[in-house]
Amino acid sequence: MEKIKELLKGLTDIIAVSGTEKNAHADVIALCDGIFDETYTDKVGNLIMVKRSNKPNAPRLMLDAHLDEIGFCVTEILDGGFLRVSALGGINIRILPSSEVTVCGKQKIYGVFTSVPPHLSRGKSQKGVPELNDLLIDTGCSKSELEKIVSVGDRAVCKGELFEMANDYVVSKSLDDRACACAIIDASKNADKDKLEFDLYVVLSAHEETGNMLARVAAYDIDPDIAIITDVNFARANGLKKRETIECEKGPSVDISSSSDRALSRRILEIARLYKLDCQTIVEVSSTGTNNERIMLSKEGVRTAVMSIPLKFMHSYSEMVNLKDIATLSDILLAIAYTPKEEL
Repeated sequence: MEKIKELLKGLTDIIAVSGTEKNAHADVIALCDGIFDETYTDKVGNLIMVKRSNKPNAPRLMLDAHLDEIGFCVTEILDGGFLRVSALGGINIRILPSSEVTVCGKQKIYGVFTSVPPHLSRGKSQKGVPELNDLLIDTGCSKSELEKIVSVGDRAVCKGELFEMANDYVVSKSLDDRACACAIIDASKNADKDKLEFDLYVVLSAHEETGNMLARVAAYDIDPDIAIITDVNFARANGLKKRETIECEKGPSVDISSSSDRALSRRILEIARLYKLDCQTIVEVSSTGTNNERIMLSKEGVRTAVMSIPLKFMHSYSEMVNLKDIATLSDILLAIAYTPKEEL
């Protein structure tokens, strides 16, 4: 579990707001040193890493997790060292006041979102959600100093370094979807080339959080025989419906959906049971809300399945997962990669 945590920390330390994924590829590749036979970046910013089976002409298994994270784009530099930003992805604005921010200009600088102290609210109700346009980032710089470092269009992200809690829980920013990326990389690291029935194509895809879902470009290029799309899903918690969530510490889930291959999904559940690995199901009737819907339509069509890690506090800078669920997803993916294509 310690190696999983170490890899996950390395991945979550990386900043890759949607649209800037290419800037993070060298850091990811460094974390994966010695695992893959080939790494490359495609034209739209997907990072593709290949581990080949020792079997000649092996079929291709695509394992997808999106690399990008939610964040902000600088839209205006204001007097007093303030920045106005717009959202990139589904930002939970309610938690932003007084949160710490890293701004990625010519150099990284830190800031904090403004907030009004309750003492100065003058009796006005503090209920309701502020507009992002009203929440400026205070950098502590003067405008002239700031303009030398930051430009309109630069990205920013809430700070949230990984820390460990009890019972193998960890908290960090960008666990959506670095937790799944961690599982895929770990599975690839542990894969024995003599046992692999597939060439593994690991895709850390771009622009998922902003809806562009550029994994479809990677799928077109790779032309996989099978693709497994991994993403986080809502963990069970007070106030959430059981049928819309999955449990932490019970392993990943397999989506039951009309937009994925039902036979493949069933087979993955059978493989998990065969290897005595925990695996859940969740029903996503028509859409999984992941890269799946793009990948399955590539070329003549691709057999796809969706697997998810339960995540608490999604789209915040304090997302929470359990390391055991990441390890179990890694083990199931490896078991799938050891299964002949004809048996899937």
